[in-house]
Amino acid sequence: MNNVLLISEELLKTYSYISENVQSDELRYAIMISQNIEIQESLGTNLYQHILDAVDNGTIGDVSNTNYKYLLDTYIQPALVAYALYRALDNFIAKFMSVGLVQNRSEVGNPIDFKLFLHLKTNAKNDAEFSDNLLRRHLIFKSGNYPLYNSGSLNDGQLPPDTATAFNSPITMPGAGFYYNRKSGKYGCTSWFCADSDRPQWYGSPTNSGNLH
Repeated sequence: MNNVLLISEELLKTYSYISENVQSDELRYAIMISQNIEIQESLGTNLYQHILDAVDNGTIGDVSNTNYKYLLDTYIQPALVAYALYRALDNFIAKFMSVGLVQNRSEVGNPIDFKLFLHLKTNAKNDAEFSDNLLRRHLIFKSGNYPLYNSGSLNDGQLPPDTATAFNSPITMPGAGFYYNRKSGKYGCTSWFCADSDRPQWYGSPTNSGNLH
């Protein structure tokens, strides 16, 4: 397992409701699993490994990696923070001890009930999937900036990027509402989302985000 982290434990604490007094080693596993599974699935192994290598050898800030640095800062890290919080919740509700799996107890508060735990997990998952879909949409629209994205040259055990869910998050994409299928002259529509724009046909389609308009 690669030991390069794309976010630090402190960054996770800063951008989540995880307390400052939580030990960093409690969070490291959640970050590592989240990036190795969810982030690698979204980027594909080739692009994912390139970014890991650039972070590891300190070249992520080089001019040649400007696009990858932007991708990391703007899209990958927010998604990774959200996924790591989602996975960390399990770590803080229960622990494997010598006597078996036990529920965590606090000296300064009461443990939450399972119903509240599931509510927090659902919210965390929704936030993570929202950020992940923003990442995937960016990669689709700007795929020319990332030659290693979906390059097709995969070795055994490597993953292609999963683009199937790139437009399934609950984000309303303009197009199927007021501007869809209406001409600019009569309705004053001059944006890319107009039916007569030069954007791809699906961009203004009522099915570009499922039935979520």
